[in-house]
Amino acid sequence: MATLNISLPDELKMRMDATHENWSAIARRAFELQLNSTMKVGADMESVIERLRASKQKIEQEQRPEWTKEGREWAMEFAEYDQLQRAAKLANEVANFPDADELLAALFLAINEEIPDRDALAEFGEILSGNEQRRPTLDQLCWHLEGVQQVWNEVSSKV
Repeated sequence: MATLNISLPDELKMRMDATHENWSAIARRAFELQLNSTMKVGADMESVIERLRASKQKIEQEQRPEWTKEGREWAMEFAEYDQLQRAAKLANEVANFPDADELLAALFLAINEEIPDRDALAEFGEILSGNEQRRPTLDQLCWHLEGVQQVWNEVSSKV
């Protein structure tokens, strides 16, 4: 069996000496409990990560086609040339936007050529998401812009 030296405050050591406990056994149990707890958290975290990856993949499979379609429809039915050009350019720059609110504001600016206030941004988010309680996620906005860019790529050399 291995030996381990532990430093303790003098006052604690005096209190421990006043009892008739097997401190080595208590320490072994405490170490074992800590190790089991740490290992369990690590193992549980792997299952959490795996579950979340599967959830992310499911969301993408379900939502990406719809958001891409919405982006294509906007580009084909409503966009003016300059709006489409700016939105397609933005689609190439999505990596520069770390969160959905910044990308939403940039998309609003690309389409409307004005910096949105809070209310305009909320309304724009509602229009895109179809839900007044939720703004689009970063992924959803990227998928929307993917559809916009598809149309731009198809028409830009012909207009």
